[in-house]
Amino acid sequence: MKRSDFYIQVTAAVLFLAVLSYIGIYAYNALSNTFVTTPAVSYTIEETLTAEGFIIRTESALTGIHGSDAMPIVNEGERVANGQAIAVEYLTADALVTAGEIRSLRMMIAQLEQNRGHRTLELSQIGSVIELSQAVHSGDLSRLDEMSLNIETLVFETDSTDEADLDALRTRLHTLEQRDEGMRTFFAPFSGTFSHVVDGFEHIEPRALNNITPEGLEELFSLPLNTSGVGKLVTSFRWYFAAVMDSEEARHLQEGRQATLQFSGAFHSDKNMMVENISRSNNDGLSVVVFSSDRGLHEITHLRQLTAQIVYTSITGIRVPKEAIHLDDDGTTLFIFLQTGVRAERVNVEILREYDDVYLVRDGAATGSPLRTGSTIIVRANNLYHGKVVG
Repeated sequence: MKRSDFYIQVTAAVLFLAVLSYIGIYAYNALSNTFVTTPAVSYTIEETLTAEGFIIRTESALTGIHGSDAMPIVNEGERVANGQAIAVEYLTADALVTAGEIRSLRMMIAQLEQNRGHRTLELSQIGSVIELSQAVHSGDLSRLDEMSLNIETLVFETDSTDEADLDALRTRLHTLEQRDEGMRTFFAPFSGTFSHVVDGFEHIEPRALNNITPEGLEELFSLPLNTSGVGKLVTSFRWYFAAVMDSEEARHLQEGRQATLQFSGAFHSDKNMMVENISRSNNDGLSVVVFSSDRGLHEITHLRQLTAQIVYTSITGIRVPKEAIHLDDDGTTLFIFLQTGVRAERVNVEILREYDDVYLVRDGAATGSPLRTGSTIIVRANNLYHGKVVG
């Protein structure tokens, strides 16, 4: 009996050692034959500077309109001609009701005319809802009534809207516009782009930015004039953004060159603008950088002070994990290995930027190497060399 127990114990010990050896060999092989790859991905890095500044336009407040109840009848950012009706003062309740109907008819006719040209009704509905959502998110509700009516018109619009329906709406609008009882109309004294916002800084002209200092810019916008009116007219398409920046950071910009400004806050938009002027640094190490553009004036007529991210460099390359980068024996050449078919292929690389645990390297399309988006980069492998069978 004792002899049988002995053999059982010996057998169990042998089996235990065998299992333990198998696990050890498996673990060794797993650790010593590590093979890790990752796909090559194109990536863009934007290097930016933060700046706060003021928008300057050639503009004039419409101080000649003295009616306290005068209301604009043109939209924010709309281009108006000399002598065009831009505001109406309603002296009676009936006239005010008529004005509301006129405004609704104008927007409805404009929307129906626009959508008749392209009958993608569903896309128009989605776009209008997105526009309203963006306006609410940014806090800009200056066109709330217009956008709401736009959605309402699109929701109830059908393919049955024909030229006869539009003619009826136009006739009704013309009839209402001919009524002059209980209201007084004001006309544009000159042509320009209309804005209903008057903030007291309309007197500041772009020429005031010549050789301006950070202190001068602050003083320029420290005290608004007591200006009141139904709106203003911007008479030039070119507008300016004067921003105070760290002088060392401003060195990344160059006068006469383009820069991309990513505006935030009440105005979410990217604008390519010209760097007009970079002032000398003051005692605090600050400079004023003046940007200009002749595009998108209608989008910023109601804005004055904004924050922007200024993109001074945009670099696109291939993301490569740092672990995948190798250094040649001469200590100067950097390279990686790609898995090409079943073999490893050595490819020299040029590092553009370093961030976190990866490098951004130049795309092979620019260097003539096989490194492209979608290539398989060997991150880790044992005894790796050019031509080694790895797959």
